[in-house]
Amino acid sequence: MKPMTLQDLINIRIAAKREEDVAIQARRDVDAQIAALLKDPSKLEGSISQKLDGFKITVTYKVDRKVTADKLTADWAKLSAAAQAAFKWTPGVSVSELRKLTGKDATVAAAYITSKEASPSITIEAI
Repeated sequence: MKPMTLQDLINIRIAAKREEDVAIQARRDVDAQIAALLKDPSKLEGSISQKLDGFKITVTYKVDRKVTADKLTADWAKLSAAAQAAFKWTPGVSVSELRKLTGKDATVAAAYITSKEASPSITIEAI
């Protein structure tokens, strides 16, 4: 058996990705139907569980909440401590700014960052 070429692997990956996309959409369609069947109109959030033929299914309904960061930052001092406690500040890294750092600034910043190799991203485009 001859080793697979890069072209062989690309063709296999494209076919597998198509199958994956179809399977994901099918699962999402079924999930939406299950969620609709179990939905309690009186509850906006929370979990509903049901046991059926050896299975327990739990659907967790959530509400996405987004913070208008600029407005919150501008009004922060006006908020009570209780209102401030409702918000979390999550630090992040600006990679472009991090790459600009040199010398002591780079050393200080590095003390607060843990890095590990991420999974590679693969994109295949027809040309």
